[in-house]
Amino acid sequence: METFAAMSQNYRAEFDIPRDICYLNAAYMTPQPRRVLEATIRGATQRSQPWQITPADFFTETEAVRAAFARQVGCSADNIAIVPSAGYGVACAANNISTKAGDVILAMQEQFPANYYSWRRQALASGAEFHVVSKEPDEPWADALLKAIERLGDRIAIATLEGHHWATAEQVDLDIVVPALRAVGARVVLDLTQTIGAYPIDISRIAPDFMATAAYKWQFCPYGIAFLYVDKQYFDGVPIEEAWMSRDGAEDFSRLAEFTDLCQAGARRFDMGEKSSFSNVAGASAALQMLQEWNIDTISKTLADTNARIAEILTSHGFETMPAEARAPHFQGARLPATDPRKLAAGLIDNGVYASVRGEYLRVAPHLYTDDEDLARFDEALDLAGS
Repeated sequence: METFAAMSQNYRAEFDIPRDICYLNAAYMTPQPRRVLEATIRGATQRSQPWQITPADFFTETEAVRAAFARQVGCSADNIAIVPSAGYGVACAANNISTKAGDVILAMQEQFPANYYSWRRQALASGAEFHVVSKEPDEPWADALLKAIERLGDRIAIATLEGHHWATAEQVDLDIVVPALRAVGARVVLDLTQTIGAYPIDISRIAPDFMATAAYKWQFCPYGIAFLYVDKQYFDGVPIEEAWMSRDGAEDFSRLAEFTDLCQAGARRFDMGEKSSFSNVAGASAALQMLQEWNIDTISKTLADTNARIAEILTSHGFETMPAEARAPHFQGARLPATDPRKLAAGLIDNGVYASVRGEYLRVAPHLYTDDEDLARFDEALDLAGS
């Protein structure tokens, strides 16, 4: 097996991870890199001397963060809103796409609840059918979804999907599924929280109606920062809150009481109030700059190699794993027959290894800080935990 020693010298020092900790839980929450933490603290100290904070400070770095995320996903900054969570972003989408009795809202079985509850509420309120697509164990998600699209046709008003299933890490081939949905006139809302930051995405090519992502996972941003992609057809839509900072001319604080119905350009009307949180924005700026330096393609390829080695370890301990072509390159879910995954995860923690349990799956999610010593510890911990 190839060594990860050189890689660990380049990346592990960026994080405050004790040597006796093997952290394989990036899909839960990535550790905040040192430079991101330092930037977050610098941003927070601005409040200690508020007389030095000018109106321009509420907008300048926020716009830089918006532009940095837009570059990462391949769209215009005008398409991006800054929101506090993926669920908030999905609620914005639900607020601007209506359904009626007889319509179908399509979802995936056991998908993450941030992209579920708003649609469930809408279905109950409008009389639309909330249809959850299930699949066979070895069936690709794309195949299962295409069958549902063929069966339900133009009754599908909205499809609410993930790019990689948050629990199992199974890939959803959006290049196949989204065009099929468009062909029957469906609107598409994506939660790409478990994708963006570790997997290359060209959102302009996929072209959903809305896309939300929580940035505290694979993007290393502070908790409380998320992003919402909005297609230009919704630029005159209705936001969740009427944030004064999203109004035209808000940069001039002396004229805020000159009320206007005009909003700032593009998706900015969907920004959360207090989007300019100095600590969060400074941390997010540092995180996105770091990802640009590391390069998403490089991250994805490196994690695919690490993930392949993890699959070998899991298989050697009797776990059922998915073939590489069927799962995300950056994390995976694995099952151990006749074993309680919660007890297994607790046993791993006792041995300094951290992974998640999601449903029946042990979800294992490395990052660039994961090195040879971590993988050896994981292998040994599975033995000690009784796998």
